[in-house]
Amino acid sequence: MSARDVEFGVFLPVSDGGFIFSNTAPVNPSTYEYIKKVTKLAEDLGMGFAIALARWRGFGGTHGGGYGPDSLEAVSTIAGIAEATSRIRVFCTMHTMAFHPAVAAKMIATIDQIAHGRLGLNIVAGSNPVDHGQMGIWRKDIDHNELYSVATEWITVMKRLWTEERVEFKGKHYTLTDCESDPKPVQKPHPSLICAAVSDTGYEFTMRHADASLVNGTDIDDLVLNGTRNKAKAKELGTNTKTVGLVMMVPGETDAAAEERVRAYDAGADAKAIATRTWQYSQSAREWSHDEQVRMQYKAHFPDGKTPQAVSRSRLVGSPDTLVEKVADLIERGQFDWLVFYFPDYLRDVETFGKEVLPKLVARGVGRMNTPHPTLSAAVPA
Repeated sequence: MSARDVEFGVFLPVSDGGFIFSNTAPVNPSTYEYIKKVTKLAEDLGMGFAIALARWRGFGGTHGGGYGPDSLEAVSTIAGIAEATSRIRVFCTMHTMAFHPAVAAKMIATIDQIAHGRLGLNIVAGSNPVDHGQMGIWRKDIDHNELYSVATEWITVMKRLWTEERVEFKGKHYTLTDCESDPKPVQKPHPSLICAAVSDTGYEFTMRHADASLVNGTDIDDLVLNGTRNKAKAKELGTNTKTVGLVMMVPGETDAAAEERVRAYDAGADAKAIATRTWQYSQSAREWSHDEQVRMQYKAHFPDGKTPQAVSRSRLVGSPDTLVEKVADLIERGQFDWLVFYFPDYLRDVETFGKEVLPKLVARGVGRMNTPHPTLSAAVPA
């Protein structure tokens, strides 16, 4: 394959148990000290960036693994991580329905100062009826497309506050009167912006307002498809929006050992937590009849009692040499500019990636390591 200047990052496990819904998965505690340790390890090993997701409520279950009951708040976590690190770029996540844009603009500018121009922002326009509904910030009267109308005003206000002395704004969702927001971010015109979206409306919002699209998939082929769709959409709209692929990595000393890890986690799958997650993202979650709906989801997905999959199918599994080949192939097929990984056992697996996979990728021209202040946009520290 041709050489590609890809940055590699870590998707931080800010919720109890990380991202695997299993009683046999490694423990990834949702403590600041653990998140700091993971991020500093990633930085020391040459990785380029870290992203903290935003989650307000767990999925329950018998183990609590995978989005357990405890979760750190993403913005304040990244503020601390920004102080504790010196090179790696750090992204916090904000839901547009949870933060007023003038407050958010001030928060981001402040943390960018703490980070000396290394902060990025992951924008989420969607709204979970359970995760957000418990706080009264999920609204039944706003449909999917209207959420992006809110998000468009939200990011428009923020960008203006980051670049203008005073802002007058009267929209459908926000009104600002002679609004000031100083100091401005260290990065000019603003920190790097990414957005996770899967709908056409979401794609268009991302291409017009963000520097990059965060892309997931139900499996590797779906991840590749979504990556190339984003590139095609950017070309159609005449933008240079980048793509960031999100994928699970499960390393092992051998291919067989790595596959055995997946089987072991699947054998301990927390079916109740998986059913709760499915319910929360379904239409029935809007009714808020939790216990009965979870029982129905469980029966629908596991009627014969067979163990459900605990590990995402969008995964790269194998020995370090196998992972080098699989990462290179994913980048080439999906046309990704950055890849961000989540792992079953963060400290152990980040170390394996950083010491045994990343140097081999860089040696063959498929990525970079130890990049000073990696960025997806033209924004630079002032």
